[in-house]
Amino acid sequence: MEGTLRYKMKRIIAENQFSRYFWRTVFDKIDGALGQMARNRLSRTSRTERRKVLFIAFQGDYTCNPKYITEELLRRHTDIDIVWAGSKRSVQTPDAFPDGVRRVDLYSYAMMRELATAKVIVCNSVEFEKLRLPIRKDQIVIQTWHGSLGIKRFDRAHNDNWAWVKAADYCGKMTRYCISNSTFENEVYRGSFWPETEILSYGHPRNDLLMHTDATDAKAVVMGLRKRFGIDEDTKVVLYAPTFRDSHNFSCYDIHPEPLFAALTERFGGKWVMVIRYHPSIREHSVGIMNTPHIVDASMYPDIQELMLLADVAITDYSSWIYDFMLTGRPGFIYATDKEKYNTERGFYFPLESTPFPIAVNNAELGNQIRHFDTALYEQRREEFLRDKGCIEDGHASERAVDKILELMGDNT
Repeated sequence: MEGTLRYKMKRIIAENQFSRYFWRTVFDKIDGALGQMARNRLSRTSRTERRKVLFIAFQGDYTCNPKYITEELLRRHTDIDIVWAGSKRSVQTPDAFPDGVRRVDLYSYAMMRELATAKVIVCNSVEFEKLRLPIRKDQIVIQTWHGSLGIKRFDRAHNDNWAWVKAADYCGKMTRYCISNSTFENEVYRGSFWPETEILSYGHPRNDLLMHTDATDAKAVVMGLRKRFGIDEDTKVVLYAPTFRDSHNFSCYDIHPEPLFAALTERFGGKWVMVIRYHPSIREHSVGIMNTPHIVDASMYPDIQELMLLADVAITDYSSWIYDFMLTGRPGFIYATDKEKYNTERGFYFPLESTPFPIAVNNAELGNQIRHFDTALYEQRREEFLRDKGCIEDGHASERAVDKILELMGDNT
């Protein structure tokens, strides 16, 4: 009798949607509380290792500002213990990280242990603080962020992702320093989650590469990418990398390649290939435009700065990477079929029309903007934009960031 009753109760719970949601929520709360207790205990019982740096990039790859700070540390042959927390895919890829870097799975117990003992934690987002990872007073968090001069708002008033906002609030309290490349970004920090955090006006380490496009290392990167993607030296590259949509409606990714190539050839000459890179949050679920010999899907390539170096022309919608790309002086275009809707849903820090980039809302307009691209006007507007935003990029941000890390570790050099 008792067994029959228990069986019936299990069926009722299984068949009742509200009941499933209720018990799932209860179990998630219990699991979260136990995990928090374990992380707090690990923090309390651990000691800080003065020569250890833990790097965390939200993309899960060896990329963005943390990568270029790491590269400078390696170049100087320091004795610092460099640890990276990466996705399982990147950690298990043999050549994803350089020699001299230890790697651990993102959000694994091994990562928690490294975080509990690192003197300096360098991150480019707030994602890792969704778990409210405890930071002791003798540990130092450096926030580098992953965008600069970007147009998309992410402050509390314009972000309805409560879990992300909660993590950002906590991260803001834990952060000792924010690295900035402009007076504009200073204001973004101050107006969002870092109102009192000390700002280091260094420039962004990831942009050092773009400030030295003629350097031997930069040329080697371009040649390596051409070989990797099968692009010959005589072919020009247009990079198309749109941002994600909160609605997960990606119908706006509808650039027509053939009219695009025709317009590019008419204005800039040569033959063209389009390199597409989707946002890290959706790249695992490719929504490719079409599969042709003239289109390369680089969505899984970890470092967009290197792709920018490869590109002769750039196209995006609202992604901040194009505000890095403009440092090269090469032509950039905005293709945004949903700009009115996006402005209403997400919000912009400044009008899209105030940027140097010609704007198109359909394929015909994009072709027209390319054919009539005014190089002199673009350069004038580019310089005015960078001046207005107080941009300080000079190609030496990585050096300054490493100098600061060494200072924090007690080095006098």
